[in-house]
Amino acid sequence: MSPDAYSHFLETAIPSYAKANTTSGRWVESEAMARSHKVYQSLLPEGLETPNNHLFNIIENENKAIVGHLWVKVDENSQAKSAFILSLEIYERYRRKGYAKAALHTVEQVVAELGATSLGLHVFSYNSAAINLYADAGYQVISQSMQKPITLS
Repeated sequence: MSPDAYSHFLETAIPSYAKANTTSGRWVESEAMARSHKVYQSLLPEGLETPNNHLFNIIENENKAIVGHLWVKVDENSQAKSAFILSLEIYERYRRKGYAKAALHTVEQVVAELGATSLGLHVFSYNSAAINLYADAGYQVISQSMQKPITLS
């Protein structure tokens, strides 16, 4: 990913993450953008040069248009290297055309070449399309977070 593409990535990924967290009920809308910025700054403190982080444009073969992005981190701190997809987004007009499936297949090969023996990801429970995509690609649920709103009674 080029520096210009990285700027575009941040312009789309940060608001998308803020929206996902508000839709899921984890964050309130008034704080979501600030929190999302903070998360991205903490995870990518050196931008594109942040060690063990790999950011890719997802490119359409025919027209070479950028149709989305993928961000994966390889964990170097364990004997059995693992990788984790931190962001996978296909831009709205390109969805349901197989780009996410192809990107998953490609990133699996990339992280395997980097020595990873597993690839994980997080998906919000409301995102049934993504859940189905990942299940069809062979990903399995290994843990679950649950939340309940509470009030004083």
